[in-house]
Amino acid sequence: MSSRQRYLLLAVLLAAVLLVVTAPEQEPELREAVATRVQVATVARHDLVPSETVSGRLEPARKAALHFELTGQIEARAVEPGQAVAEGALLLALDAGDATDALAEAEAQLTQEQRNIARDRELLTLARQNYALQKNDLERLEKLGADSLVSRSHLDEVRIQLIRLESELAQLKASTGTANARLALKQAASSRAARNLERARLQAPFAGTVNSVNVQVGDYVTPAQLAVELVDAARLDMYVEVRGEVIQSLAQGQAVEVEVNGSSLPGEVLSLQLDPDPVTFTHALRIRLAGNGVRPGQVAQVRLPLQALQQVVAVPVTAVLYEEGRTFVFRVGGDALERVEVELAHRVGEWLEVLRGIHPDDRVVVRDVAALSDGQKVTVELQAGS
Repeated sequence: MSSRQRYLLLAVLLAAVLLVVTAPEQEPELREAVATRVQVATVARHDLVPSETVSGRLEPARKAALHFELTGQIEARAVEPGQAVAEGALLLALDAGDATDALAEAEAQLTQEQRNIARDRELLTLARQNYALQKNDLERLEKLGADSLVSRSHLDEVRIQLIRLESELAQLKASTGTANARLALKQAASSRAARNLERARLQAPFAGTVNSVNVQVGDYVTPAQLAVELVDAARLDMYVEVRGEVIQSLAQGQAVEVEVNGSSLPGEVLSLQLDPDPVTFTHALRIRLAGNGVRPGQVAQVRLPLQALQQVVAVPVTAVLYEEGRTFVFRVGGDALERVEVELAHRVGEWLEVLRGIHPDDRVVVRDVAALSDGQKVTVELQAGS
């Protein structure tokens, strides 16, 4: 390429660059903004039943810490932990030799006392007859003595014999008079000995499962020592502490739903504490449920209904915008949005009770509110059922 051609090409390039640099700017094309499409619902009044969910552990409905009432040495251990037992089943037994002897002695004394009482009553009958005869004899002799037919010494002997009979009669009357009391004492001693013999055997007070056995054969035990722990897991209790607002809406015998491991089980309010704990100001609540499929120690949740809310203004949870600790909804006026601050109360499921800020028949945006702004132009899509 010749020098002339190179110069010519350079000049063309420079001219092209100059035209680009010095070209006037084109006016921007103004386009109308597209209105955002929003889903809207009409505010209405609703009947809501709020609830509170609390957690607690399941415990056996019945639990017994069993002790011997006597001191002694373990002779038999009839059960092991985990073993199911029927009511009245033998759990442990003490060496009952002393208790057996004590019962035999008490029964023998009772039998002897019964015979002594029967004997005294027979003797009393005879003594009364003898006394009556002796008294008649004395009266006859005194009458004869008045006629000097009987010696004075013989008359004195008859009088002494009558006095002796009176003393014997008094003793027998006293003996038979206290017979019932003496018999009751011997009977009580016999019954006590029989109970002590029974106490040498530790039996299940109810049907259940042995949770622990704390003694071995040969151990020497005292009444203060825990021997066996028995539980009844056929029914379980859930203990929880709740606020006063919750306890006011519950009643004894009320049905509730208890959730354990994702399963819903029917429960019943067994007891509730009306007067709160003075330290925590909470109320103790006990809920009873069947032990089918669950076991003691598992964590359970119960949903407790609160006082029903009648005809309150409510909006869906998704309609509320949270910003710096304040709450807003977007009310639709014509084709534009108005951001309105609201005061909320209870949340019940997917609904929020609104105390102030909006009214029934207002139309509010019910979803995707985080992307909206005050005064924004929108097109409205009514929510189904609104």
